[in-house]
Amino acid sequence: MDRSSENILIVDDEPENIRLLGQLLAARGYQIHVAESGEQALTAFETLSREVRLDLILLDVLMPNGLDGIETCRRLKQQDSTRTLPVIFLTAKEDHATIVRAFEAGGADYVLKPFETDVLLARVRAHLTLGRLSHDLESALDERSRQLRVANRELRRANDRLRRLAMEVSLIEEREKRRLAGELHDSPMQKLNLAQMQIASAARCRDSESDRLLEVGQELMREALQELRTLQFELSPPVLYQGGLGAALGWFARYKTKRFGVELHYVESPTLPAIETDLAVVLFQSARELVYNLIKHSGASRGRIELGGDLESICVSVDDDGRGFAPVALDGLTSGEGGYGLFGVRERLSLWGGELDIETKAQGARVTIRVPSTMRTGR
Repeated sequence: MDRSSENILIVDDEPENIRLLGQLLAARGYQIHVAESGEQALTAFETLSREVRLDLILLDVLMPNGLDGIETCRRLKQQDSTRTLPVIFLTAKEDHATIVRAFEAGGADYVLKPFETDVLLARVRAHLTLGRLSHDLESALDERSRQLRVANRELRRANDRLRRLAMEVSLIEEREKRRLAGELHDSPMQKLNLAQMQIASAARCRDSESDRLLEVGQELMREALQELRTLQFELSPPVLYQGGLGAALGWFARYKTKRFGVELHYVESPTLPAIETDLAVVLFQSARELVYNLIKHSGASRGRIELGGDLESICVSVDDDGRGFAPVALDGLTSGEGGYGLFGVRERLSLWGGELDIETKAQGARVTIRVPSTMRTGR
């Protein structure tokens, strides 16, 4: 062990004591610094702390002129940099009150005067070892904290990348739905329309046996066309891209009212700001899920879709007169179990910095989704 790097401050108002202690410790390889009063000790510490790392203080308790050892220790320990610095008191009296006061002031140990060399050296070595271990542990903790900070930064960056990727996937999914809807319109629906026209033309050539078959074929064709049109609009309603979010929500309310018999009304704020296309897609996807939840699970006969917002945020609310939400459904929002699809809505919204709120009333519920007016996709 290299003791030449270990620094000890001796504080005593008796020069002879300083000389004896200094010789004893210097002979063992320690670096010695001295002060002859409490005031000098405080000043010496300030100076030394800028030049070396002080490892131990040997401090006389009784110094009649100026600060005594206990008050000196108390003042030293008020500084953050000295709270773990070991202080060994040197005292000629082993009275209980003095020893208690010394420990209360922050002392780590004490040695009686006249001291026995072996005892003094053993206690010095012990506290220096403890100090090194404490310093090494503190350094290891600092390094571990630094590594954790770096890891947290990397984790945040990875989460940001995943968030951006999830947003891209969501938009790509919607674009793919729009493409499929276009293909449905351009190919099979056109062919079915042509086939329907051919059947209608053939029906004009009346034939007693074929009349019934043509009628059945026409009915099947009409049903197939209607189902394809429905699928096309379900995948990606053209009105969303042509007329905007408000037009799409209004169409959706009318469409679901007609199809499922639940009376849905659409209300729009007159001061609604312009909504960019990507944001409109996210809000429509989420509102569509809320309406599906209303139809499938709420038992409602009436509902309302409300679109509002300002320059800060856009919100869509869906409320109904159904049975509301049981506590287990609300718990599902957190756990992902149950929640009637609302967990997925909340997770999708969180990618865009949005949020979902649920208000359960005496009859029915109100679910509100809110997203910043300008989405930050990180692209």
